[in-house]
This record gives sequence, structure tokens and C-alpha cells, in this order.
Amino acid sequence: MARASAQRAKYVYGVIRTSGRSKPKVKGIDGRPLAVVKSNGSLGALVSDVPEGPLEAGRDELLTHSRVLEKALEQGTVLPMRFGVIMPDESTVRDELLEAHRPELEEQLDQMEDKVELNLKGLYDEASVLREVLAENPEAAQLRELVQSKPEDAAYFDRIRLGELIAEALTAKREADEQWILDRLAPHAVAVEPGNLVHEHMMVNASFLVERKRLPKFDEALEKIAAEQHPRISFKLTGPLPPHSFVELSLET
Repeated sequence: MARASAQRAKYVYGVIRTSGRSKPKVKGIDGRPLAVVKSNGSLGALVSDVPEGPLEAGRDELLTHSRVLEKALEQGTVLPMRFGVIMPDESTVRDELLEAHRPELEEQLDQMEDKVELNLKGLYDEASVLREVLAENPEAAQLRELVQSKPEDAAYFDRIRLGELIAEALTAKREADEQWILDRLAPHAVAVEPGNLVHEHMMVNASFLVERKRLPKFDEALEKIAAEQHPRISFKLTGPLPPHSFVELSLET
């Protein structure tokens, strides 16, 4: 049975060092048990057998992929693979991933030792920031009063101009606030990776690579920023996470 399982296609979650750790106590995609494919040295890959049929990229599958990596992170450094990496069998995982890329994998494991990723999202309170924009922009404030005093049809072009002014002001404010926040937090991180803003009220979406021993200092700095910016900005910090934004594993040989 072990031989048959080794010959099945493998879903690959990430790469670890195998010494001094066991596989995470969690099920893989489709409830399949996890296994560790070991190389001749200390490298290993977290895998599970691929479910029958095409692999779906549904919510459950994505959450399971993340959960496996987060459980692995509890025991030590893990290099996360992107979602959906499938290799034909155990031998291919060993030969074409672990052995073929050994120097790169060893180097990245060294670089990520005792480091985790934190993701920070910040959302503007719409009413608070709009008040700021109107207070700082007399033309926008006057146009808003004018628009409110006219029938909707009569104020059509004024509404367009008002929208343009507010959008321009929000863009400038967002850029300035984002940079200010990143500058405040960057000293507590090894690296920072700004991300896309996926919501009209989002003003920061950034990932930070942080040494575990520096996590309390990072949290302290963020708490101070959050207190200073309340209620205009609300923050959500997610982590510790595997360093998805700071690891790039290529399967090309």
C-alpha cells in the first residue's frame, strides 16, 4: 500500500527542514492525510495524495492549503508553494523539486528562519475622511453646498466636478497615509511588500516580514498608530503567516 501511495500524484503544500519536527496534525485537501517526502538531506516537502478528478480552487481547498501551511509554521520555518502545485509522484517531488532546487531551497530556508509574515489592512471611515477632505478643500466644500441646494438635474455637472475633486483628494490622502504608516512600521520588519488596494475605502494593504522576537515591538507600534488614527482608520492584522509574499519557488530546472 505504501508503494502504491508513493506512485500517486502529489499535491505539494510547501518545503520544510525535516530534522526535529513531525508532519502537521491536520488533514490535507479532500481530507487526505499529509505526508512528508524526504530528500537525501534534511529537506522535505509537505504533500498529500491528489483527489480523484480535477482539483477545484474552491474556498474549502484554498482554506485547507493555508491551514496546512500555518500548522507547519507552528513547528518551524516553511517555504509555502502557491496553490495548485501537483507533481506526478513521490519520486518527482524528491528529484525535481527538492534535489533539483536544493541550493535555492536551503538558502531561502536560512533567510526565512525565525521569520513570519504579517498582513495589515487599513480601512478609512468614510464620514471621517470626507469631513477632512471638505475642510481641506474650499472648492469641494463650496460645490457640496451648491449641489445640496439645487435640484438633482440642475446640479448634474457640479456633482461630476465635486466627485472628481473628492476622488483626487482621497488619492493624495491615501498615498500620504499609506507611506506614513509603512514608514512607522518598517523599522520593526525585515522587509515590506505593499499590496493592491482591493476596496474603495482601503488605504493600506501590506505584508511585513518580521522576526518572531520582534513581533511584540511590531504590535506595540501598530497599536500606537491605531490609537492615533481612531476613528478615521480601522486596522486588521493577520498572522503570523508563512512568508507567502517573500518566498518565490520556481519549479523550472
